[in-house]
Amino acid sequence: MIGLTISSIILIICAILLIAVVLLQPGKGDLSATFGGISSQMGSMFGMQKTANILTRITKILAIAIVLITLFANKFFIGQDYSANEIKPVTEGASKPAAATPLAAPPVESPKE
Repeated sequence: MIGLTISSIILIICAILLIAVVLLQPGKGDLSATFGGISSQMGSMFGMQKTANILTRITKILAIAIVLITLFANKFFIGQDYSANEIKPVTEGASKPAAATPLAAPPVESPKE
């Protein structure tokens, strides 16, 4: 159960980082100014092409990490067997219904002319 919680936290952090990295990438709707112009500062530090390459590489790594964490969590944590005390059948404690007797057909009135 703890492993599932830890993998969920890591997955959420990776998703938030992925959103931030995608928004920092230069493009038509450049939102890097919203985040304090970090992308343009990185562009002046490394050069715009190198910055775009770094952000693209980080995007790929984060996307792959999200897929791998999800597969790992599904393989090892989601399908675990639980003890019989934790999961009880839905029908436990329910009484069996009495045998039903066939219902008589309702009386039909003859058509009036």
